[in-house]
Amino acid sequence: MIKKIALYLILTICAAIFLVPFYFMFMGSFKATSEIFSINFVSLPKHGFKLYNYVDLFRDAQFGQSLANSFIVSTSYILLILLFSSLGGFAFSKYRFPGRNILFIVLLSTIMLPPQITYIPLFILMSKLKWVSTYYALVIPRMLHEFGLPFTIFLMRQYIGFVPNDILDSARTDGCREFRIYAQIVLPMVKPGLLVVGLIVFMASWNDFMWPLIIVNKQEMYTVSLTVARLFGTQREVQWGQVMAACFMSSLPLIIIFVIFRKTFISGITAGALK
Repeated sequence: MIKKIALYLILTICAAIFLVPFYFMFMGSFKATSEIFSINFVSLPKHGFKLYNYVDLFRDAQFGQSLANSFIVSTSYILLILLFSSLGGFAFSKYRFPGRNILFIVLLSTIMLPPQITYIPLFILMSKLKWVSTYYALVIPRMLHEFGLPFTIFLMRQYIGFVPNDILDSARTDGCREFRIYAQIVLPMVKPGLLVVGLIVFMASWNDFMWPLIIVNKQEMYTVSLTVARLFGTQREVQWGQVMAACFMSSLPLIIIFVIFRKTFISGITAGALK
């Protein structure tokens, strides 16, 4: 009993430590710069919860457009990744074809390549295709980066490996075509894996900074990360209240998604680890 109480106490303290930055960020979004850097920086706002930092953020920094851009890019990226990674994982897990193991090893070896070495050739390619500062350039090249197709195909191969071959063979015996087996049998049975992959790539895409910084040169195509960085570098005096508001708004979708799907996410991670 004492060990259990001590464990819960330690976990509560750790949770409180991790929540302090979010509390400071949330409270700071309602304060002026002088109040943020005052001695009582963790106190409640003196003048109440005024929304002037949020109003200025959406009006002056076009933060609403940045949120929309990040949402479009992340959603498109998730859909493409889930489609191609599940197809690739299904093929590597359930089909036997010449060179399968060698091809899979080559695919995994690309994970060891740092994404920075691909930025220059990808930028040249995007320029020739006239895709600079477009959604195409923000979505498609990212499929080759660290949480792109090689990594997600590997994860989906692990999850699809749980699907019994007897079920697939029975479906084939009943005349079910391969794509229907994939869509109506395999995908429903690996929903936790799809959710895990979706959350991982969503967080990676939503927080990505380097590639959008390279490929975007128009403010109307800025993502959330670029807009937050712009708040530091384009003003004579940094408006820390707006920075806090932008950081809170950019982290809020990730928090909400994780809170909603946390149980499925944890069970999906555990299932993949056991495989």
